[in-house]
Amino acid sequence: MRSMRELPTPSAEETPLLQDHRLERWLSSARQSDTTRKSDGGYHWTQRVQYAVGHAVNRYYSVEPELRRHADTGELVDYRWPRRISYFDSEKSYWELKDRVARHLKSFFISDGYEGHRPVMLYEQFETHVPDLGIDLSMIFQVVWQSEDGQGIHLQKFAVDDDPEVLDGYRHAARVFCRHAFGTDPAKIEVCSVLDGERICLSLDDVPYEKSLDYLRLAHSGMEETNSGQTCACGRCKQDAVESAAAFRLS
Repeated sequence: MRSMRELPTPSAEETPLLQDHRLERWLSSARQSDTTRKSDGGYHWTQRVQYAVGHAVNRYYSVEPELRRHADTGELVDYRWPRRISYFDSEKSYWELKDRVARHLKSFFISDGYEGHRPVMLYEQFETHVPDLGIDLSMIFQVVWQSEDGQGIHLQKFAVDDDPEVLDGYRHAARVFCRHAFGTDPAKIEVCSVLDGERICLSLDDVPYEKSLDYLRLAHSGMEETNSGQTCACGRCKQDAVESAAAFRLS
């Protein structure tokens, strides 16, 4: 696997940029209605909970492996959990969701299979060029491990929204990114669904690489059509940078 410092960078600023979080938002928007957002125009509770989950996961794996056993998952979740109950359907759902997320995260943590190890990547964003598509692809990796056999990497994504279409998009994007950035497919792509406690393995065995390329080509084309009436549809506008920083800053 190449060092992250050796990731290829685009030579032309005009190269269109496909960002994984914008792809995810575009895929999920197809099934969202106006009722999924609060009347004040703010983020839906799933996005707010995802933000809290991101902080909890980042804080847990940032400490030395031998100290993780002392971590209180409830406190980790509470650190960035939304304070306003009005974001949720009811006060009952507010507390039930908080308890469920903490319980499932704890289960994921104690059964991750990497006791004594540190992730090789933890909430890091990288960009690589995909010549076959003529675009740059940007991805935020939540947790990445060296696979048990040492022959590849194991991607872990902790998700509140486990919609199959969104996860399929993540599978194709991760596959294409790793192929171009590291020269090989990820050994394992796993999604930890924090609402139901399930581990979802996104297999690449039955997916030719060309299919992943075609998927991203069509998705990028569809996103450009959706944004055809907006400025900077290529994704490099200042507003995108602001949105990205606000959504994924982990401090």
